Amino acid sequence: MLVSKSLTSRRRVVALIASAAALLGMPGLPAVAQTPAATEPGSTAAEAPAAAPPSAAAGTLSTEPLPWIAVPPSGHPLIAHLWSARATAAGGLSSIGAPIRRGSIALVGEVHDNAVHHAARAAWLGAMVRDGARPAVVFEQFSTDKQAAIDAFLARPLAERTIETFLAAVDWKNGGWAKYDYWPLLEAVVKAELPIYAGDPPRGLIRRASRDGAAAIPEAEQKRLGLDAPLPAPLHEASFAELEKSHCGALPTSVFDGLAFAQRLRDATIADVALKAFEAHGAVVVFAGNGHVRADRGVPWYIKKRAPKVSVGTTWLVEVDDARPSADTYIPRRPDGSPAAGGVLFTPKVARPDPCEAFKARLQSGTDAGASEKAPVKAAPDGARGGK
Repeated sequence: MLVSKSLTSRRRVVALIASAAALLGMPGLPAVAQTPAATEPGSTAAEAPAAAPPSAAAGTLSTEPLPWIAVPPSGHPLIAHLWSARATAAGGLSSIGAPIRRGSIALVGEVHDNAVHHAARAAWLGAMVRDGARPAVVFEQFSTDKQAAIDAFLARPLAERTIETFLAAVDWKNGGWAKYDYWPLLEAVVKAELPIYAGDPPRGLIRRASRDGAAAIPEAEQKRLGLDAPLPAPLHEASFAELEKSHCGALPTSVFDGLAFAQRLRDATIADVALKAFEAHGAVVVFAGNGHVRADRGVPWYIKKRAPKVSVGTTWLVEVDDARPSADTYIPRRPDGSPAAGGVLFTPKVARPDPCEAFKARLQSGTDAGASEKAPVKAAPDGARGGK
């Protein structure tokens, strides 16, 4: 559901966005000196393998909560803290905005139904724009067959380019994402007059890939996208296990080969769009679910395969759990134990019913009967089941 238009609700959103401007590379957050050759652990350009699996202590956790959200006295100790894979002598944190400033691709994750994630990223992007950045923005939430509508919107007179006309142009209400509160993020991008790119493959193609696997994509296109070679075995196995978990163990193993390829297709397509945007604009932000933002097997893997010299930064937004007080338990890991993200921002958790119960009920009723007609949906929004 889009953010409420009532005056009280709008003021609350504005207040949240204003306070979040101090977050993520803004005044008050010590920054690490960056050079064009510098690359975060967890990013993909010029990356050296880790000598040993690091712990959270190998990175840096902010010593004070960042002033973008009120933390109640009984709140989780990690809320509003930012962990960075790069440790610094001064104890500072590299801003997730740094890749924009050095002409790179910044991937910033989310849990789809967490409104705090969208408001915080809106504030971060707004601050980057005020600081002079003019990145192109790639959205998972728009399929590539919407690009013509987006381009037509961007060609309209400035006075006609409002958030309302944008949402109408892309048929937002029927796109499957309107149930989540993306309004602050989308509005920030539209108001900043930034180039907008649709990153996801069309739904029909995803469904065919889920059903038919690689046979759904012509060989030449597979090669162009970097899908002609399989993921290394440890990454494939990890992806397979994560898909099985995200579908609550309720689907037969036979469907996961197709689902795994469909996931790869989505990652490769988002990477393809990001590279096109990078070539045209020199700086790119990708907004997508945490699973797509993984540095080891998500979108960054395909960027590295096709353009190894492009520097890529990755940041996850994760929800905390009262049973997990340690930052180390939230850091996404590669099979070798090294970080699969350059940064992790800790946020409150959305209260939601057990997603597996509803998913299994849909399966029993035939609502999500299998991959033959469409891809079975995940039980929970990306990243909502444990943050990894």
